[in-house]
Amino acid sequence: MATQGTPPAAGPSAQESYAALARRVEDLEARIATLEATARPEQPPARAVPELSRAPSTGPAPVAVLGLLGRSCLVLAGAFLLRAFTGAGSLPRLAGVALGLAYGAAWAVAADRAGRRGRGPSAGFHAAAAMMIGYPLLWEATRRFQVLAPAAAAATLLGITGGLLVLAWRLRARPLAWAVTLASLGGGFALMAATGAITSFCALFLALAAASLGPGPDSPWRGLRWPAALAADAAILCMLLLAAAPGSPELARNLALARVLGLAVALVLLYLGRFVARALSQPRSVRAFELVQTLAVLAIGLGGALRTARAAGAGTGPLGLAALLIGLGCYGGAFTFVRRQTEGSSDFRFLTGLGLLLVLVGLPILLPGPWLALPLALLGLLWAALGLCYRRQSLRVHGAILVTGAAVAAGWPGLVHSAFLAQGQGPAGLTAPAGLALAALAGAHLLLAGRRQPEPSRWSALPALVTGGLALLGLGALAVTAARSPVPEAPASLAGLRTAALAGLTIAAGALGRWLPAGEGRRLVHPLLALTALKLLLEDVPQGHPLSLSLAFSCFGAALLVAPRLARAGPPADQSRSAQ
Repeated sequence: MATQGTPPAAGPSAQESYAALARRVEDLEARIATLEATARPEQPPARAVPELSRAPSTGPAPVAVLGLLGRSCLVLAGAFLLRAFTGAGSLPRLAGVALGLAYGAAWAVAADRAGRRGRGPSAGFHAAAAMMIGYPLLWEATRRFQVLAPAAAAATLLGITGGLLVLAWRLRARPLAWAVTLASLGGGFALMAATGAITSFCALFLALAAASLGPGPDSPWRGLRWPAALAADAAILCMLLLAAAPGSPELARNLALARVLGLAVALVLLYLGRFVARALSQPRSVRAFELVQTLAVLAIGLGGALRTARAAGAGTGPLGLAALLIGLGCYGGAFTFVRRQTEGSSDFRFLTGLGLLLVLVGLPILLPGPWLALPLALLGLLWAALGLCYRRQSLRVHGAILVTGAAVAAGWPGLVHSAFLAQGQGPAGLTAPAGLALAALAGAHLLLAGRRQPEPSRWSALPALVTGGLALLGLGALAVTAARSPVPEAPASLAGLRTAALAGLTIAAGALGRWLPAGEGRRLVHPLLALTALKLLLEDVPQGHPLSLSLAFSCFGAALLVAPRLARAGPPADQSRSAQ
């Protein structure tokens, strides 16, 4: 019989229920944590970072730099190990040199690969290691081991430099390019002095100079042209000085004249050809490098080659012909774009000025003597006519310079001095070149003053004034020389004759100014009057007698009366314009 008040049998105990509930909660928390982990990656716990470390990095960290330095030291250690094996005889010298060059090339390739992967600092250290291996190894191979002949050393130096410059260009590393250029130039001069193979290393410097001309005028790499050009100029100058001085020390051996002259002309052709091609393809203002290097190669290359050829007793005709052809080529190049450039184009003035200089250098070499006046006179008349046709003041100036050069070559300075200043017997007669030069001066003046320029400037009258003044002096000298034979050789008579000739020239200048359209002769009237008055006071009055003074003052008075009136009247074009 059941006891009263005892509870009935129940289900699981409360403790078991609580335990089951706790297990379910833990399971639920685990599932939620799993879902959160799959939805968002787990973040590392935040750490306190100093403010400076949050700034953007401007370069490799010091630890990284030390690591790169350590790796470079290991690279150089490998190179020194090869050097030790080669020096001890464990490796044949040629094989050791070849392995060293291959070792340096391998690190250059590693630098290129690092650069392509965006690891700039690593690429720079690899490239520096390759450079520090290559150049000292070349010196050792040439001087200590003597496994490379001088020509092979120059070719190897060119190959190392070319490869490193290509690497610098691929890495866009201008500091590396500067370091390679300076190291190659310094190494080239050192090897040239040590081996005495001057022509081989001059060819090397010309090749490096040609490579430096590759970047465009606005490229950031254009600064490399300066050291390459200076090195080429200095090397060619040293070679020419040694070749022109027989008995020089050991450096001057193996200097064949043909090779020396060929390298000198190659320097001229390299830079002038590049400058002319640039002017034709990319018209712009001439830069300082072009002006400086043009003068340098003309003085060193062309002038040094002429001096060397004359010192060796060789003919200078080929050099004169080369200078003349280059000069005419410069003129031809200028005329290819004469219609699309303004008068103030510096490229046109540069090309024509260079052409004039080379023509004045080349023609006297090919045709020395008075007959040089013939080509100079013809070219002067041609340039004067072209200057009028194309309205180019620079060509008119060139025409005046060339016909003046023809007068100098024909001996007109001596004839004028003898006619107006000397007291002895004058020259026997007028030579054919002198007559040709006088005709060229007169013709050039008629060309330059016979047409009024559309936009006259302050200096536009200068070519006509120079040619007109020289032509008048030549005519006066002719008149004095022709009249001196019947006139007694007394100082008073000669002085009166000269005064009469100057007075006639003054009147002729006024007449030219009156009748030629440009009227440039008017500007010669007052200077000629002043010259005649000075001559009258200094020569006629002290040395004259009454008859000669009467002639002198009469002629001078006539010039004072007639010449200024003609000059004041002006050319017919001016009168017609004022009448309108």
